[in-house]
Amino acid sequence: MNLSKNDALIQIKSLILKHSFTQADILALFSTDSMTEESQSGGLLQRVIMYIGAAFIFMGICVYIGMIWDTLNPLSRIIISLGSGFIAFILGLFSLGDAKFSKAVTPLFLIAAALQPFGLFVFMREYFPQGLEIAKPASIVFGFMTLQQMIAFIATKRTSLLFFGLFFFYAFLFVFMNWMEIDAPLAPLILGITGLMVSWGISQTEYKEISSFFFFWSSIFMAAASFDYLQDTPFDVVLIGVSAGLIYLSTIAGSRTVLTVGVLSLLTFLGYFTDKYFKDLVGWPIAMIIMGFVMIAVSIYAVKLGKKIVK
Repeated sequence: MNLSKNDALIQIKSLILKHSFTQADILALFSTDSMTEESQSGGLLQRVIMYIGAAFIFMGICVYIGMIWDTLNPLSRIIISLGSGFIAFILGLFSLGDAKFSKAVTPLFLIAAALQPFGLFVFMREYFPQGLEIAKPASIVFGFMTLQQMIAFIATKRTSLLFFGLFFFYAFLFVFMNWMEIDAPLAPLILGITGLMVSWGISQTEYKEISSFFFFWSSIFMAAASFDYLQDTPFDVVLIGVSAGLIYLSTIAGSRTVLTVGVLSLLTFLGYFTDKYFKDLVGWPIAMIIMGFVMIAVSIYAVKLGKKIVK
């Protein structure tokens, strides 16, 4: 039944009288949304200012420590660097159990991830000097950080811990291969292949937001190592297959990051082929024109493919 405006007002008035609503109750009813928006915007501004202030404090402490670093004894240096990082890590774990400090968890883990490796390097330099050899102590440091972050991730299921755990794992893998004298292009190829596999696995879980970072670097390592292996060989045409494989992976993984690296590597490899095989055959200007048309065609295809990935 449709009521007139006057009838509706009469019913509203009767409800107000029946339930003894006050003027404050009515005003609160209409001001809730605006107050919520203001409180949200005010809360966001407060958090931004707090983060900036905390960054200034942290940088100020770092600068001051750098100024007095040479005057400190070895134990003091270790306590300031490694001790501070470990305390930040413990505080981050404790903050997980209190909703009031939930927003401080990731910054604390970030500070811990920066200070603890630095502190471990300081500790090893002060008490276990290795001279110019860096691969061995770096392997120990990054191996320890990988175990710590992964154990903490298994216990808490925190995405930031998984990110740092994988980051330190690949840092460990890189320096360990350097220690074992496994040089380029084999080392980047191993990092690229394993990184793509791990990134693919992460992209299928609830932690997929961190997969783009590892997809990006793994794809770059894969393309660069393949080029180092195959350039100036009879099998350099396989480079096109590498780029095509990255583009295909981007479609099944739904990763625009891999698509970008795949398309850029394809254009780079086509430029290499043009310069090597065609510039003396048809003339460099014509080869450049052909390369331009190829780049336009590939870019159009990449845009269409990117839209499909988003859908």
